[in-house]
Amino acid sequence: MLKLEKKYDAIIVGSGAGGGVVADILSQKGLKCLIIESGAYRKAEHFNQNESDMSAIYYNRGAVFSKNMHLALAAANAVGGSTSVYTGVSFRPPQDVLNKWKSEFGLDFLTDDFVNSTLDSFDSDLNIHELPDDEINENNKLFKTAAESLGINVKKLKLNLVNCNGQGFCNLGCTQNAKQGTLVVQLPRAIANGAELVHHATVDTISENAVYFSVREATAGVKENLLPTGTYAASAKVIILAAGVLNTPAILLRSVKQLQVNNPNIGRFITLHPAFNLHAVNKNKITNYTGFPKAYYIDQYSETEGYYLETSFYYRGITSKNIPDWGEQHAELMSNYNKMMSILILSHDKAKYENRITINKKGQPVINYKVAPETKTSLVNAIRKAAEIFIAAGCTSFRLPATKQIITQSDKNNLNELIQEKYLDFAQTPLSTAHPQGGCRMGTSEKTSVVDINGKLWGSKSIYVADASLFPTSVKVNPYETIMLLATHVAKQNFDKA
Repeated sequence: MLKLEKKYDAIIVGSGAGGGVVADILSQKGLKCLIIESGAYRKAEHFNQNESDMSAIYYNRGAVFSKNMHLALAAANAVGGSTSVYTGVSFRPPQDVLNKWKSEFGLDFLTDDFVNSTLDSFDSDLNIHELPDDEINENNKLFKTAAESLGINVKKLKLNLVNCNGQGFCNLGCTQNAKQGTLVVQLPRAIANGAELVHHATVDTISENAVYFSVREATAGVKENLLPTGTYAASAKVIILAAGVLNTPAILLRSVKQLQVNNPNIGRFITLHPAFNLHAVNKNKITNYTGFPKAYYIDQYSETEGYYLETSFYYRGITSKNIPDWGEQHAELMSNYNKMMSILILSHDKAKYENRITINKKGQPVINYKVAPETKTSLVNAIRKAAEIFIAAGCTSFRLPATKQIITQSDKNNLNELIQEKYLDFAQTPLSTAHPQGGCRMGTSEKTSVVDINGKLWGSKSIYVADASLFPTSVKVNPYETIMLLATHVAKQNFDKA
C-alpha cells in the first residue's frame, strides 16, 4: 500500500450532489481537498447515447436489486454521481418536511433564512427554472391536458438546464453539458481552485483522519486518472463521506473496528421512493423520449394518499423493462413505442428501522427493504389515477402493475375493479427507485441517529457525512436540492487548514 505524502485538509468520498458541493465550498475557502470517486470521469464527449455502453455509468448496469428482489435501485457510478444521469429536476424540500426535521429530529439550522438564501443561490448558480411552453413535448402536453380535464391541478417542474436541445438521453449523460449538475458546475470550479480528483477508486475502509482505497484501471474513453492502479492510504484533518445511500453506510460498516464506533443505527431508516414508470399506447404517434422528458407533476394526492405523479420518458431498453408483460403482448406494446405516453409514480415511503443497508461477507452493500402495506396501498391508488389520465388522454391500450389484463377505453368505469392490491406482485413486476435516502440519519442523539446536526459521526472527531443518507425521513420530492442544502451546511463547519 502506497501512502500519499501530501497531507490534505479534507478528503471527500463521492462527487455527486453532496460531494461536489462540499468540494466546491471547501476549495473556495482555500482548503486542500482530495475527491475520491468510484466511477469513471466522463465528460460530454464521452457520452455516446448507446444504452449498452452507457449502462456502465450505473452500479450493476442500473439495477441493484434489494435482497428480496422486489425493488431495483438505479445508482450512478460516475464522476458527478446522480447529477450526471438525472433529468435535472430541482425541487425545494417541502415545508412540512423541514418542519418535521426541525421539530422531531432537532435540525434547527434549517431556518427560513438559511434554507431560502441557500436555495436562491442554487437557483442563480444552476439556472433552475421552468421549461418554456415551446420546449414541451407531446407526452408532457397530453399529461397536462388530460389531468386538467379530470379536475386535477398540474404544476410545472423546475429544471437546472442551459441550452438543452431535447435529445432525450438525460439518464445516459448529457452530450451538451445542458444539465447544470456537479459534473458541469461545482467540480470544475473545485478543481480550478486546487482540489484533486481521483476516479475509478473504491474506498475500502476509513479510520480517524485516514482513507484506504484502491484505484482500478481506467475505462477506455474517459479522462486520464490522477493516480495509477494500486492501493493507497491518504490522510486529512477531516473525512467527508458523500458516497450515496448505497455506499456511505457500507463504508462505515466496513470500518467499525478502525473507528471503534458501533452505532446500531448505521444503515437503518432508509427510504427509497418506490416507483413505477407506467406506459400506455396512444392512438397517434407522439414525441415522447425526444424533447425534454420531464415538465409537469401532480402533488395533489401527496398528503392524502402519499404519492406524486410526474411526467417522464425513457429510451427503448428501460421502457421495455418497465412494461409488465411477456411474449407477444409485450412485443405488440413495444412495437408502438412511438405512440407511447408515460407517467412516473413516486410513493412517499416511511422511514422504518428494519429497512436498511447492510454488507455481505465481501463487504459489499446489501439493500434490505420490505414494501410496507401503506406503501402498497399508495402505489395502487397512484396506478388507478394514472390509468384515469391515460384514458382521458385518449390512450387505446395499456397494461399496468396491479392488473391482469390489457386495459382499453371501454374499461373507464371499471378501474377500481381491474386495478387492485391483490394483483400487485413485486416478484413479478419489481419496483424501481432512483431516490434512495437515509441510512446515516442526522439528529441530536446517538441513540436515534448516526451523525449529529453538523453531520459529524457520533463518537468520531473527524468523520462527517454529506449526502442523502443524512435524511431523517423521506423528503417526498426528488432529493437533489435537499442534498445540496444539507451538504452546504456540513461544508460550512469550521474546518481548518492543515
